Order: sequence, then C-alpha cells, then structure tokens
Amino acid sequence: MTIFQRFPLARAAKTALPDPADPAPQPQGDATLAMPNQRFDAPFHDPAATRRLHLTPAVALSRLLCLGLPLAASVTLGWASFDWFTADDQLTWVEGSLVLATGFAYFWMLLSVMSALLGLLWRPRAIAKPLAGVDCAILLPMYGEAPTQTIGEAVRLLRGLSLTDTAHRFSLHVLSDTRDAAAVSAEHAVVRLAQSQNPYLAIQYRNRTDNADYKTGNLREWVTRTGAAHEAMLVLDADSVMSPAAVLALTDTLASDGSLGLVQSIPRVLPGDTLWQRMQSFASQVYGVNLARGFTLWTGTEGNFMGHNAVLRTRAFAACAGLPHLPGRRPLGGCILSHDFVEAALLRRAGWGVKMLPEAADSFEDTPATLIGYIRRDRRWCQGNMQHLRLLAMPGLHPLSRFHLFQGAMAYLASVWWLFLLGLWAVLGDGSAIRYFSATNGLFPIWPDQPLVTPVAMAGLVAAMLLGPKLIGIAAYIRDGNLPAARALPFAATVLAEMVLSMLMAPMLMVHQVRAVLRTWAGFDGGWAPHDQGRPSLQTLLRFHATETWLGVGLTALALAGFVTPWLLPVAICLCLSVPLAALVSCDAQRLPLFSARAAA
Repeated sequence: MTIFQRFPLARAAKTALPDPADPAPQPQGDATLAMPNQRFDAPFHDPAATRRLHLTPAVALSRLLCLGLPLAASVTLGWASFDWFTADDQLTWVEGSLVLATGFAYFWMLLSVMSALLGLLWRPRAIAKPLAGVDCAILLPMYGEAPTQTIGEAVRLLRGLSLTDTAHRFSLHVLSDTRDAAAVSAEHAVVRLAQSQNPYLAIQYRNRTDNADYKTGNLREWVTRTGAAHEAMLVLDADSVMSPAAVLALTDTLASDGSLGLVQSIPRVLPGDTLWQRMQSFASQVYGVNLARGFTLWTGTEGNFMGHNAVLRTRAFAACAGLPHLPGRRPLGGCILSHDFVEAALLRRAGWGVKMLPEAADSFEDTPATLIGYIRRDRRWCQGNMQHLRLLAMPGLHPLSRFHLFQGAMAYLASVWWLFLLGLWAVLGDGSAIRYFSATNGLFPIWPDQPLVTPVAMAGLVAAMLLGPKLIGIAAYIRDGNLPAARALPFAATVLAEMVLSMLMAPMLMVHQVRAVLRTWAGFDGGWAPHDQGRPSLQTLLRFHATETWLGVGLTALALAGFVTPWLLPVAICLCLSVPLAALVSCDAQRLPLFSARAAA
C-alpha cells in the first residue's frame, strides 16, 4: 500500500464511542507528569537511563571517515590555496582571509560528500519485535491548519494502526493552538465526526486558550497534564503523513531497546501541486534519502530530532527535555524556536540514546507551496538555529550533540560564508594592488607557474564536491531498483531540470539566508506564523524579491564596467532573474511531465 492510498474504513467496534459533546475526555486516575526546566549551566543524568550506551566499532570507523577525512582534506586544500597566494612572498589580509574561508568551506562540502558515500553502504536491518507492547499517544499539534485534511490524515493513520497485528496501543490527541474561534469550532466538528465514524478509536481533542511557547509549550502542556498515562508518544506535525508500518517500526525499536529515548524516521517531502513542491519532493527522495542513511551510520545513538515523525519515551522526554527560556530579549533570547535539536542533545546528555531509523521509510512531510512561504519558514528556522550558538558550551553535552547544534547554525551561516568568499574574490579582482584579473585578462586569473594544485584542478574539485552528494544519491536510487528502464529518460530529464533550477535559484536563496541571519543578529523577531496560502501576485513577488534583484542589477553593471571579474556575471544574472524564477516555481505543476508524482516517488 502506497502512502497515497487511503486505509480501509471499518471493522467491528472494540470500545465505546466517546461522547461527542466532550471532545477532550480526561484519562482516568492521576496522569500528570512533572516536566522541569533543564539547567543549561550544569550537567544532568536521568536515573532512569540505566543502560549504558556503547560506541560500536562500525560507528566509530564511520565517524573517523566522515569527520576525519574532510578535516584532513580541508587542511590540504587550504594549504594549496596558501601556496598560490604566497608565490610572490607576500600575503595580504584579503588573501589570508580567503585561505581561511575556503578551507572552512571545503570541510562542510566534503562532509556532505562523505555522508553520501557512507549512505551507499547502508543496508536495511530487521526490526526487533518487543516482548511487550507500549501505550503510544499520537500527538497532532495544530495552529490554524485546515482541519479536515490535517485531522483526517491522523485519523487514517490511527485507523490503519488499529487494523495491524500488534501489541501496542495507540490513541490520537489533537493538540490545537488555533486562536480563531470559527476555526476552533471547525476543528471540534471534524473531531466529533471522526469519533462518530470510528467508535472503536481513541480520539481526543483540546484547544489551548494560551499558546505560550508555540509548539514546545503545546507539547509540554499535554505531557504535564496526561503524559503519565502513555509510555511513548509519536509526535507529528500538521503536515505529517506516515504509514502504519513506519509507525510500528519506530515503536518496535523504542520498545525493544530500553536505552533509547527517541527514534526518528527520515521524512521525505510529499509531492504537492506546485513546481517548488515537486522539486523539493524529488530532491528529498533521490538525494536526501541517501544522505540521511549516511548520517545514520556515523551518528549511531547520538542522532538528532527533526521535531516530528518520531517516537519518544514520554517519561524520558519529561525528565530531560524541559526547555527554559534563554536569557535576554528575542530573537536570540526567549523561547527556543528550533527546539528539536536541543531536545535531542538534552536526552543524550541525560543518558538516553537518540537513533535515526531509515527503515521507517513511509514517513513524509509537506513543504510550503511557494518560494515565499518557504523563505518565511526558513527565517523562523534560522532564528532558532542561531540560538543554538548560545548552547554550544552547555555542560555535559556529548561532543556530537555540540556538533549537531553547530551544524544547524552552519546551515545558515554557510550562506554568509559564501557571500564573504564572493566579496573577497571581487576585492582581489578589482584591479588594485593584486591583479589576479586585469582589463586585458578578465577571464583567466594569473597564478604561480607550479602550484601544488592547479586552479583548474581546484575548480573541478569544488564542482565535484558541490554535485557529489546529488550524483551519489542518483547512483543509490538506481542501485536500489527504483528506476525501471522505461523511466530512465524522464528521470534523466527531471534530474537535469532540478539541477538547473537549483543552480539558478542558489544565489537568490543565499541572499535571503544572509538577510535572515542579519535580521536575527540585528534583533528582528520573526515569531511563528502559519504557512502562506495561495499563489503570490506579481506585486508581492516584486516587493519580496526587490533586494536580490537590485543586487543582481548592481553586480551586473559593475562586472560590465570592469570593476569586478566577469566570473561573477552568472551570479548577477541569476539574482536579476529572482522574480521570474519565483513565479515559475510557484505555478501549478500537476500536469507537467517533469516533477510529477510518478517521476518523483
């Protein structure tokens, strides 16, 4: 059964129908559970985490390869750059900065390549069956999303789980933070209809009158009010879609291994209606799955949490992952927005394992339908990930947890880094003291006669590092038998289209990520808003993409006037095309042969 098919409806009722007049029945007995704020200035160990976590030889070797080789290669390549710039026995501050910046950039590119290569070695393992089932609550946080689709998908999941042969017990808890009274009434109506149509299912609903601390506050309210009644909890997002088989794989893994506090699936992106959604879906399926498999191999029990599509041990989460507010004003202070990475780090600090499980394959999430919606969501993620920098020195964290926190911040700081590199090359090529480019030699820089690594070889290596994870992902996709011969040509055309569009849009996205970082550090708080709906108008696109468009125009003029190297013209042209590209990827793609659900899934 594919994820796009619906689960069968009914079988005989097993339990009494909940009273539709009471959409949020309370559990019997005292189900309250304390969830204290964690201290960020002192280590903590959970006494309930009694099983010691061991680093296996396979995971140790994977870490050595994935982290050690990129570090060694980055030092070597950085030294080669140093060799170029000191050929005249001088090293300016611009050149020194460029050496350090390129060496740092090499590491992150090579880390992706090594993770992708490790992904080729991954093989699925049999999921151990636990000796006893657990009571697992399915938590569906909502904040104004369409109730029929959102709640309906969770009900279909619960219905499918009820038809499986398992000792686990599942119930659905719709945790609404919706503020609009009419929308709350609509959610009530959908839940009551689901209860009446599925009398054998345990479905509960509650709406918070105060949505303090966003999703973390929403989950904490449920944990402290009813968490003690459930041994485990499956945390979803409003756009999550999972199959019963994937949920059982996660739950079986948690129940059969008492050392684990969290088991995370690898969500892929659903193929939506717009070209942007189809691009994201294709990339996550073909490139992202293999990268995630490699990530799984070298993280072991020091994995990460994506905030949804994961099963957690309820008491461990309550005891170890209560998040206090960061001191200071928002956006760098206050509520921690990107809570998932921090919660995973706290669980591991307390002695619980955090495991990624690619075997739970039917795990999906949605993505905003338009580029504007994606960028606005990205701003919130950037704000949260910048907060992680304040937690790097937290006592007791596992070194890999610190690396995950820093890696999350680098997902946005990398754009600042690349813009810094482009700026340095513009300075080097401006015709001043160091003439790597000149009026008579505008395309080919002047380098030493016998460098350690030739510039052409270095450029080819950088291109290979950038494209390597995608090419390796394609190889893994084909090896896994996902590509019948009849689909080879459409698949190749889709790969080409995705790569071209990604390259054209990369400068635009870089500018927006740099803006997000600068806005955060300047004190602008983006808050937490629902996804945008509808296709943006031309006026909205012109206003939203004005910054990168004018940057492109200015950079083009400088390049044509000879003030910067013509090698920056491709970047400038892509920036000039920001509005047309944003309009293109926001269009309806349901009838396009490329990026169709068949080509992407």
